[in-house]
Amino acid sequence: MMLPCCEVKGLVACRVTTWEFMLYKDNIDMALTPVSKDAFATLAFCEESKKTFGITIEPNGNILKFIWSFKIDKEKAHREHFDAHKVRGSIQLDDNFLGCPYCRAKIFYICGNCGSIACYHGQSHVTCPSCGASGEIHSVDSVELKGGGY
Repeated sequence: MMLPCCEVKGLVACRVTTWEFMLYKDNIDMALTPVSKDAFATLAFCEESKKTFGITIEPNGNILKFIWSFKIDKEKAHREHFDAHKVRGSIQLDDNFLGCPYCRAKIFYICGNCGSIACYHGQSHVTCPSCGASGEIHSVDSVELKGGGY
């Protein structure tokens, strides 16, 4: 039986089973963590490239686990309702989470002005790539995120 696959700029994603996907790039197999029906996607911004990307989030009680990241433009994310509802919780990264698809960052900040997620590279003063607000970084225990279908 032929498995449904799609290729996106050198990456091929194939459905292996009902709940599992594999990525193939440069002959390296990378397992993608399966997600539940409660998973949703949110929009994020790469601070270095100024490009947008999506993050698939698996909610589990008070934990918002970042599972996958993928390139997507802002208009398509809006059409896909990536801002349809709000959730609150603590962020965790899945073991297979590859980070930002542009700069590979695995640390993010949430803009206190617009609520956007952006890549973080250790600087103490940041400027949000979405709204342009700037300020100092402060650690928090819980965040509120907007997300929706994917």
